[in-house]
Amino acid sequence: MTPFHGIKKIDRIRAIGMRSDMSLWDVDTAFTRLYERAMEGRLMFRQPALGVRHGELGIPDAFRSEYHVLFPLNQDPEREVPGTEILDLPETDVASFVHRGPYEWIQCTYELVLDWLRDNGYEVAGETREVFFVAPEPHSGGSQDDMLTEIQVPIRFAA
Repeated sequence: MTPFHGIKKIDRIRAIGMRSDMSLWDVDTAFTRLYERAMEGRLMFRQPALGVRHGELGIPDAFRSEYHVLFPLNQDPEREVPGTEILDLPETDVASFVHRGPYEWIQCTYELVLDWLRDNGYEVAGETREVFFVAPEPHSGGSQDDMLTEIQVPIRFAA
């Protein structure tokens, strides 16, 4: 079964972020650090959080990836927040895919994403975004099986 959800246009997003070379297991820690810095800077941001996976689209390396963790902003910061940067993600058309379950299994979903793009005549037209819709709630008994991540691949028809 394919995780394909649909093709849609994503609006421009202004976000605060931190970029680092990290493993899949470092993503939660990176979001915690970004949250702490955003709170110190008294920034207003909205959910869901997202990530941008840099480099050529492929099956993510569990142990190393150049990755941006981001919170979409409600408004521009009044001052610089040390250790962060403000990014403008452009409006783009994406193929949307749904990954349900632990983030460590996202590599399996990326295999299906790559197959779908090839089988349907698309090529990648930008850096892949991951939108984190549902994360486990440790105090409510949630588990990683409840996690829901949308993979957004900027696309164009292959020449």
